[in-house]
Amino acid sequence: MKQGFTLLTICIRHGASVEEMTIEVNKKRAELNSAEKEIKQLTALNKVLKASLVIRLAKWHEFRRHIALRCKVVFQYHLSNRGYYGKVLFDHQNGTLQLKVQTDDQAGTQTRDKDPRSLSGGEKSFSTICLLLSLWEAIGCPIRCLDEFDVFMDAVNRRISMKMMIDTANSSDGKQYILITPQDMNNVAVTNTVRVHRMSDPERGQGVLAFS
Repeated sequence: MKQGFTLLTICIRHGASVEEMTIEVNKKRAELNSAEKEIKQLTALNKVLKASLVIRLAKWHEFRRHIALRCKVVFQYHLSNRGYYGKVLFDHQNGTLQLKVQTDDQAGTQTRDKDPRSLSGGEKSFSTICLLLSLWEAIGCPIRCLDEFDVFMDAVNRRISMKMMIDTANSSDGKQYILITPQDMNNVAVTNTVRVHRMSDPERGQGVLAFS
């Protein structure tokens, strides 16, 4: 009775009939129910998305850990071709990477935690090649290029580096390696997967480039 009296009072105040106000009230009630239902659905969706995000982040951290571990193992493997020892230290929190390399000459006098800045030019270049090859294991780029990678290398480091890169290229399906060097490549065996393109020697004393 009180609800009917209240509705009648509202009808008189707004100049509408009871039937019109009843229709309007039912319409607003339906809109309210629809909005409440939509809020519940969005709340449930938000809960599912948050749970999915937690799972994705956990898998991403696990995936990152496996990539770092693989990089460390491959780096040590490549260094061992020269009799070196080393490790890659990943700091995911600060987004940094640190190398520790020990050459065969340092085995009896130095600790294994040797800063690579103390290495010779050739040893640094060789260690850099090993790092690049290990990082490339986790990169899906189909083209890998290196320019003047062996400038500071001696003959032994150059020979081992070239063999490592050629072996890695041959085992990499669907990837192309472009290696640019000013050194003589006569010792590189030309196969169906290896091509050597030698540019002509520059003209010494040429003052003006012969552009057409």
